[in-house]
Amino acid sequence: MWQDILNIHQDCEEYFLNFETMPGHADSLIACAGVSTLRTAYQIGKTGIGELFDKKEVNRVHVHYLLVTHSGAGKVTLESGEYLITPGSILILPVGTPFLYELADEHWSMSWLLLHDCAQFNYIHDLSPSVFQSDKAQPLYKTMTLLRDLNHVSGQHQTEIMTGLIEVLIYQIEQSTNKNVNLSPQQCKFTSLIQSVKKQLQYPWTVAILAEKMHLSEPQFYRLCKRETDMSPLKLITKYRLEYACNLLRYTNYNLEQIAFSIGYADSISFAHRFKLFYGISPGKWRSLEKD
Repeated sequence: MWQDILNIHQDCEEYFLNFETMPGHADSLIACAGVSTLRTAYQIGKTGIGELFDKKEVNRVHVHYLLVTHSGAGKVTLESGEYLITPGSILILPVGTPFLYELADEHWSMSWLLLHDCAQFNYIHDLSPSVFQSDKAQPLYKTMTLLRDLNHVSGQHQTEIMTGLIEVLIYQIEQSTNKNVNLSPQQCKFTSLIQSVKKQLQYPWTVAILAEKMHLSEPQFYRLCKRETDMSPLKLITKYRLEYACNLLRYTNYNLEQIAFSIGYADSISFAHRFKLFYGISPGKWRSLEKD
């Protein structure tokens, strides 16, 4: 019954978001994504054995499908039956799910994401293929359209804005797929704290400050962080700081002193030392290689 189907009428409009060209490392989490307005005819069918994004590829890429409907309607056929996809709904199709989704109205405006089968989205394996109404649908759709629109403009703060939007998008994906449904209150609080750290990389974070915010001792917080992220607290913060520094090096003309200050280092010397220890190359050399 199940087969690969790709039937897209010329009246359909689809905008693809290429996370490989965007700041950050979202491409390690999102294989492919886009915003679509579909008309006349649209059908996508999959057997559940994986995707071939490039004809040269031999191995299939395993992905979770996430669709968010803004207006109009579609329908999806699963092994359990046929379901209408209405505005404000989210469709989740975990890895290995055979399906057929198609246009079911005069138009269907939606955003879609193909999520890598990676550790961060491992919890999706425990979910059943389903369509459900969610108050998180429209905000996620809006973030996708903002990323689409921002991709067409340039400006002094574009990198910072796009990086922030991508962070928001990843958070919305996790919330929309109910990542926290099986988390303990402590795990939820830890996740929220890490989000705050990412938004304030310039702040002089210490294990003592983080532990206090969690109402834990420093050794207790260290063990919690190690268990949840497989990294020590300071190594985790360093990772976030230097990943953001890479975005600034690649997409802005900020000098090393400005970058150092924006991610919480006292001066460019301290920043350059830490960068070289982490990546094995100086930030100036890294920037030159990226821009060549």
